[in-house]
Amino acid sequence: MEKYVALLRAVNVAGKNKVNMKDLKNALEKEGFQNVITYIQSGNLVLDSILQSESEVAVEITEVINMRFNLNIDVFVFSAQNYNQIINNNPFPNETIGKEERWMAAFYKEDIQIPKQKNTQAEVMAIGRVLYIHIFSGQIHTLKLPAFLGEYKKTITTTRNWRTTLQLQTILNSQE
Repeated sequence: MEKYVALLRAVNVAGKNKVNMKDLKNALEKEGFQNVITYIQSGNLVLDSILQSESEVAVEITEVINMRFNLNIDVFVFSAQNYNQIINNNPFPNETIGKEERWMAAFYKEDIQIPKQKNTQAEVMAIGRVLYIHIFSGQIHTLKLPAFLGEYKKTITTTRNWRTTLQLQTILNSQE
């Protein structure tokens, strides 16, 4: 069995793409996933699978959601090793983040090439399949992230705040 983190894109947002996490957990377990844990209602999963690749797990979860909820949802999957590396790769040290600032992570299905950049609202840096975002104080509601994305503006992604990203790591590592 391999451990994975799965992130669902745009579920339970503004009343759209409704997926009951308890029902999803049950549906995944019926399809052979084990130790399925959901975290909040925005589509965060930690689970075990006999499937041996992130892409196989993503395809299977996508099919379960399609069959059970009649939704076509993008699913981003990371092995335990890769997810822990994502946390370790964060280029913004804890001591540089002020009380009113925010960290976010935008997850992609493939590696992206966005160099470290900074403007008056935020700084970003891509490493592998993740864009790390440090949002400066008071900028969370006005951030114009597309200014940083270049050729990746239309690439499918899902974003999580850093607190959620860390909580998923805690859940992932507590099951060992």
